[in-house]
Formats: sequence, C-alpha cells, structure tokens
Amino acid sequence: MNSSLNSLLKKLLFLLLGVFAFDANAQLLLNEIVVNPPGADDPKEFIELKGTPGSTLNKIYICVFEGDSASAGNCDLVIPLNAITIGANGLVFVGSTLGFSAIPSQTTVIDTLSFAIPGGILENGNTTFAVIFSPIPMVYNADYDTNNDGTLDLPSGAVLQDAVGWTNGDLTAKIYGGVVLTQSAGTPDAAVRFFGNTTAFSKPAWYNGDLISNTTFDALETSSNFPAGGTSTPGDHNTPNTVGIEEMENDLVGVFPNPGNGQFTVQGLQADVAFSISDLSGKCCYRGTTISRSLELPQTISSGMYILSLNVDGIQVTKRLSVIR
Repeated sequence: MNSSLNSLLKKLLFLLLGVFAFDANAQLLLNEIVVNPPGADDPKEFIELKGTPGSTLNKIYICVFEGDSASAGNCDLVIPLNAITIGANGLVFVGSTLGFSAIPSQTTVIDTLSFAIPGGILENGNTTFAVIFSPIPMVYNADYDTNNDGTLDLPSGAVLQDAVGWTNGDLTAKIYGGVVLTQSAGTPDAAVRFFGNTTAFSKPAWYNGDLISNTTFDALETSSNFPAGGTSTPGDHNTPNTVGIEEMENDLVGVFPNPGNGQFTVQGLQADVAFSISDLSGKCCYRGTTISRSLELPQTISSGMYILSLNVDGIQVTKRLSVIR
C-alpha cells in the first residue's frame, strides 16, 4: 500500500472514530449562562448545559472565545468534560458551589474554583460561549481564528454542538456560531434558554437581560422576547417552566449515534413507534417504524441534517438528526 493511500485511510479511520465517540452526546446544548451577577462576579458566574439524562460525556469541551477584533478567536477558557454523566434532570452545572449551595440533587455539578477567582472568570463584552466535541484536546489561549474571518478553525474531527454570544456594540467584533443576542440596552448579564426549546444555534431559543439580583432581571434592560416569569435558575430547570407532555417526552427520548451513518438507536421508548424523516425545508423524505427501538434509513437519505419525528403515545416528538454517509 503506498504511503498516500495509507495516510488517507488513517484520516478516514480517525474521523469515523470521532463520529462514533460522539454518539452519547446527542442534543447537548448550552442552557443558561451568567457572566455578570450583581456585585462581585465571583463566585456567582456559571455555565449550564442540557442533554439526555444519564448519557455520558467524553471529549466534550466548554470553550469561551474572545470576540475583540485584535484577538478574535483566542480561547479564553477551556473546561474539559470527560466521563461526566448528565444528571437525571438532564442538566450539568459548571461553576462554584461557593456561590450556590442549593443545586438540585438531580443536577450533575462540575465544581470548579476557576469560577471563584476574584473578579470572575467570564468576560462581559465581546464573547462567544461554545460546546465542542473534539478528539483532539482544545487548548487554552490558543487562537482558533488566526485570519480573523469570523469562522472557527477547529481541530480535525471536531464538531461545534452549540454556541451563543454577544457584543458590547463593537461592529468589528467576531461572534462564532451565528447566534448574537441583543437587548434593549447594555450587554447581557445572563442568557437563558427557553425551557422547551432544544434547537441548537438559534437566537429565538434564548432570552436575556441585565440582572438586579442573582436571579431577577431588570425589566428595563432585556431582550425583546423576554417572557413573563423569566428568571435565572442556577442548576435547575429554566423558567417560565411551561412544560407539557410533549416537552417532557423530548427531554426523555434520545437518539444515538448522532451524527450517525443511517442506523440509529432510540432510547427512552417503551415500545416501537412510527417515525418520519424530513429535510430542513419540511419535505418528508422517509417514513417507517422503529424495530427493537432502532431505526435504519435507506441509502436514498444522503448526508445532511434532518428532522426526525416520532409518534410517542400520540405525542409528536422531534429531534435533529445528522446523517454522515
């Protein structure tokens, strides 16, 4: 076997291993971020994730990227999550328990003193918060946008799972992932995902504003979609918690591996169910029924992003599904 072919096969194997190592991390999302609590920032800053309850995270990194034009793409913070099991309520809290003593027992807590350093660890201005799967470790203070074009240059095999950010009004700032939060005045102190929204890379999935206490927002400085009853809820389900049956089912049903090559396992089902696959325009591409809680897509479903709809006890449950052939 010549050296160039051998090198190509090694690269393909590396990418495939990266894909299948990714399977337990489906639907892993940023859920709540607090960067500027009232008073001293330490130890009240935190980042919260939401995922499939009971699944295990490996090769996952929480990264915070600088947005200032002079140093855009610098990785200001890296928090590796390896062999971490998501809590029974689907939440992972990353912060310091010095600032929060009443985190629900169903929440997985990553207690890190870096969130208790004087003055805080998270920047308040031009910044992006991201969740990344990467077979190659993400590196603190490395520049992941060397040409400052606004696109992250991630390691080979890395997948950006979710991202959100904001600016302090600097028109030259770089925000990565495409989601830039705004509000009526000022820069967000905190951002909260709407409870039932599990769409990654989506501005409408979030509300945000300034905080006047550790949990209360200033009504005069919020996003235009700020909901009645919106609060910060460290380590707990976000409010307003208008959970219905469909939303609970969405949290309990998981699909693995995701991305996958067309063969998927559906966790959380009590019996086999009917399903459909649609493209992002809403066009139905395939219908079927799970077999032994698994589903297999025909080769006519090419690589791409799709919407999987499952009929669970008469309730429509939807999941994003990434197919890599």
